[in-house]
Amino acid sequence: MAMMMTVAALLPLRSGAVDRGKQVMVSQSEPAARLLDTVENAIWAADGQAADKPVYVLYSTECAWSKRLYDDTRGLAGKVQLRWIPVAGGTAGSVVAARDAASIAGAFGGRGPRVVDVAAAQRGLAYNQGVMDSINYQMRPYDRSSTFAFPTLVYRTSKGVKLVAGNPRNLAALPGEVLPQPATMPTPSGVALSSHPLSLVNSRNLPKWSHRQARPVVFHAAPSPQAPPIDDLDKDLLVPVSGIVGTTGWIEVAPWGPGKRKAYVHDPVMARMATLEFRVRPQGGQWQARDTVQVREFPDAEAPVLETLGPGERYQRRGVVERGGDVWEQIVLYADGTPGYVRR
Repeated sequence: MAMMMTVAALLPLRSGAVDRGKQVMVSQSEPAARLLDTVENAIWAADGQAADKPVYVLYSTECAWSKRLYDDTRGLAGKVQLRWIPVAGGTAGSVVAARDAASIAGAFGGRGPRVVDVAAAQRGLAYNQGVMDSINYQMRPYDRSSTFAFPTLVYRTSKGVKLVAGNPRNLAALPGEVLPQPATMPTPSGVALSSHPLSLVNSRNLPKWSHRQARPVVFHAAPSPQAPPIDDLDKDLLVPVSGIVGTTGWIEVAPWGPGKRKAYVHDPVMARMATLEFRVRPQGGQWQARDTVQVREFPDAEAPVLETLGPGERYQRRGVVERGGDVWEQIVLYADGTPGYVRR
């Protein structure tokens, strides 16, 4: 379920507008800023001197339409700055690594420069693939076909942030449409977010993750709030957990979406529950609530409450857990055998 409200109109495809694909103008400030932030912080390579008029291009180094756009924009070098975001292609890693105009040209010719740190380039490419996923996610209110493919142009105009999926025919008009801004060359946050491999630990107690909030929770392409949003999850739906990102509070969920990549959700409490160390000492018999008690998902005072039981309610006891000076009763809470924990 997408979280965002409809904020733009899907423009009709008229003769002379685009060769293929679609155009979207995002005019409301918050979604427009989110879309622009997504591409600004992708790992892009600059092409052209006019940094005050940036146009972001998501592309594949092996896409004929992307190569055609590259060839057709050679006359725009002093009028706009194309910031190419490599998402796919055998030489895409060389552009991620070098981030310069020469690597863009070389990659299109199949002769990208030698990549010294291949693993780092692959992490950067995976980050950019998350950016493409995020574009499709953010465009769901207008089109759910996930067809914002290669090349896709994103740039600021006087009316909002414009997205063009396809090759514009009238490229000569592009510089006049791009809204000038301060001529800065910021280092995208994606560079730092993909610079090191993740330190993952096994999810000992949490095979699947869900949430109990009223609104959908957003997943990101990397374990950081700066990483692009790529999908969301409704209340009580479950997704498989593939690891916990150190002590950061981020949870990695199993392959997600069409590209089957990992996604990340920030839930410090459940991330801690996933690695909680405890041993259940088997103990049978019946357990009966003496007062009103809360049954928690794990033997920890911060664990989510599964049920609240009244005095006299009885359940089968399965075992006892001792942690940090507290004793917890493990009971069979549901008919499917799901356990719950009550502090004694």
